[in-house]
Amino acid sequence: MNTASSGQTPHVTEQFDVALAIPGATATDQPLVIQAIPVVAIELLAAQNFHALIGRDILSRCLFFYNGAMGHFSVAF
Repeated sequence: MNTASSGQTPHVTEQFDVALAIPGATATDQPLVIQAIPVVAIELLAAQNFHALIGRDILSRCLFFYNGAMGHFSVAF
């Protein structure tokens, strides 16, 4: 795959199909469930405690609100 940091030189990585479930706000709310989505294994910014990045393919199924001034975000689905 090519990334912004790899430029024209592709980065070889593993790809996996995973299922994703994001729980609702309460126990009675339905979760957001995605049955299978291809993901790639990459070294993330471990120093910033990132374990995964959620892309627009997932966020396109949600309402995402980001308040940069307050440093808060919310996701609804």
